[in-house]
Amino acid sequence: MKASPKTFVIGDVHGRRAQFKQLVEMLPRDEAKDTLVILGDLVDRGDDVPGVISDLIELQRGQPERVVVLRGNHEQMLLDFIDGRSDLWLHPAVGSELTFEQYAGRPLGVAVRENYDVAQERVAQLIPPEHIEFFRRLPFYYEDDYALYVHAGLDHGKHPRDTDPHHLMWSRDEDFFRRYYGKPCVFGHTP
Repeated sequence: MKASPKTFVIGDVHGRRAQFKQLVEMLPRDEAKDTLVILGDLVDRGDDVPGVISDLIELQRGQPERVVVLRGNHEQMLLDFIDGRSDLWLHPAVGSELTFEQYAGRPLGVAVRENYDVAQERVAQLIPPEHIEFFRRLPFYYEDDYALYVHAGLDHGKHPRDTDPHHLMWSRDEDFFRRYYGKPCVFGHTP
């Protein structure tokens, strides 16, 4: 009897490369038929964001149909900062200072509002273009025959394709599963 393909899901890596690599190596995954879904939040807080991103780029390069990486709110905050749409990425609770320091080899050092434009330029210059383009290509959701996969949650009664991406990346609805009766939904974001 042939085994059915499996889907393995990992959420919120947050730059923890050693733990991520160890977890991926432990999975009993048949790379030819099983799918690995990463639920986003790859950057900030951990000790090797550049390594995590490089590893994921390589994993996807070798198995583009079998490795799915979604966009989380931390990738979106970083892109919004680079694109000049928001400076939320600089908030101390986000953990962006570690991401910057790992790419730049020095602290970001933004103490006053006037430094934001300079910081934005530095971030855009120091993160490899391949990594920035990787973030830009990340989809907001994935669906297979068995489930929906998003970073944070769904808008009740709506398919992810009909949901504002902001909701898919930022939702923290504690009552979600009390009111949701659709296709199984797998998400991370909320500890």
